[in-house]
This record gives sequence, C-alpha cells and structure tokens, in this order.
Amino acid sequence: MTSDPTTPSRPAAPGLGARLTVEAGFLWSRLLGRPYQLTTVLFGCPVVLGIEARREITRAYGFELEAALMQRLLDHVRPGDTVYDVGANIGLISMILALHPAGRGCRVHSFEPEPRNFGELARNIGLNGVQDRVTPHQVALGRSEGEAALFVRGSTGDGRHSIAETKGAEGSISVKLSTATTFAQTTGQPPDVIKIDIEGAEGEMLAGAEGLIATGRPREIIMEVHNKGGRDLMPDGTTIDAWLKARGYVLAWEQHRRSGVHRHYQRAGR
Repeated sequence: MTSDPTTPSRPAAPGLGARLTVEAGFLWSRLLGRPYQLTTVLFGCPVVLGIEARREITRAYGFELEAALMQRLLDHVRPGDTVYDVGANIGLISMILALHPAGRGCRVHSFEPEPRNFGELARNIGLNGVQDRVTPHQVALGRSEGEAALFVRGSTGDGRHSIAETKGAEGSISVKLSTATTFAQTTGQPPDVIKIDIEGAEGEMLAGAEGLIATGRPREIIMEVHNKGGRDLMPDGTTIDAWLKARGYVLAWEQHRRSGVHRHYQRAGR
C-alpha cells in the first residue's frame, strides 16, 4: 500500500488574473441573461463547462485538490472498462475519463441525484460531445431501492449534498434511490472501476453493491471516505476497510486530507 504519492499530473492552474477575468465574464453574462461557458484544461484535456453558478468556477479551478485521486483513476483504468462515477456532481471526473487517452474505449455511468447538478452534468456531456461514452443517471446509489431524502446545501456545483449528513443542510428533497447491484443487473453493464464521493454515504453505497462484489466486480474502488455521515463505517458498524478486505480487496493507496481520506482498493489477484 502506498500513501501520498509523489507529484501526480496536475490540472492546469490559471493565475488569479485569468480567474478574475472568467468570473467577470460570468457575472456580465448573467446580467445580460446569456448562458456562459468556460473552457479549461484538466489533465491535458480541454474541457467545456456550462456555468450557472460561481461555485462551478471554483470547482473547475480548484480541481487540483482532486488531482491525486484523478491520477489513480487514469493510471488504473483499462481500455474498454465500464466505470461508475458515483457522486458525479457536474461531471468533471466523468469528462476527463471520457476525453483522456487513458480512458479510450471506456463507458462511464455518472450518478448524480441533485437536480441542479444533474442538469449541469447532462449539459456538460453534450458540450463536450461525449454522449456516446458518458451516460448520466439522476439517481442516488445506496443500499436499497426506493426513495431517499437528499439533504441539500449551497448552489449549483456544490458537492456537499448528502443522504447521510444533515449538518449545514438548507433543506431536503426526495430523490430516487437504487443500488449498484440492481443497476448492473438491469443494464448488463457491471463496473470494472467504481469512483465514490458521496459525502458520508460511502458505506451505504457499498452495502448495496454487495451482490455485485460477490460476482468479482469491480476490479478497482477509488473513493473518498468523508469525516461525516456514516464516516468510515458500514451500516452494520464494520469499518469500510475491514468490510472490503473481508471480500477480497487490498488497500493499494491512501491520502489523508482535511475532509477525510482518499483510498484506492484493488481486487486481490486482479
């Protein structure tokens, strides 16, 4: 297991002047009632983003905070893989996977239940012309089927919405809930790689993937375990680490950060 890798490839980081120019252009477009688009370079890939809120500009220009996790994905995805992007937000990771040479031939399923973020996710897929490689799904993945309360916080592009954490929420909405196991069975597209970033509901999502995991999928699980919601626990109280290791995974890498820890688990022998 490795920890805190040396310098990974970084997304392009614009200077303060460039960012201020973008924010001014966005505000001017809003005053005129016009849509605004931002083109930036992330991991060598030109990515076009529709911008509805300043938070989306912050997310694009602050993507270096996710650089190590993104690099793990690019280093371990294989040609033709099926990837589940669970907690896709506005689609930055999905776009990079679809546009980067490392993701050639991959199929990405992007799961985002929050309506505003989902709208931007679908829009960004179209703006980048990756409809044949990325499919958006307005559903939360958890441990059961039905509906769940999603506790919402902030504007479009905010990544702090959660089905597991109420602190700081401005309200809640009802969203569709499914499981990774059901989705894989229904579509016939089980994942080779799963990326998870769902604000404290990681254990709930993994519990709903137990049937899928029993079939030998996925090969890679790359996730952020948050310091909120279920924290580092499964619904039965087992730690996520112990639960995954009991099912044939090894911890290949981790990186601690203020909001939690990034981890990469691999199926042993794969």
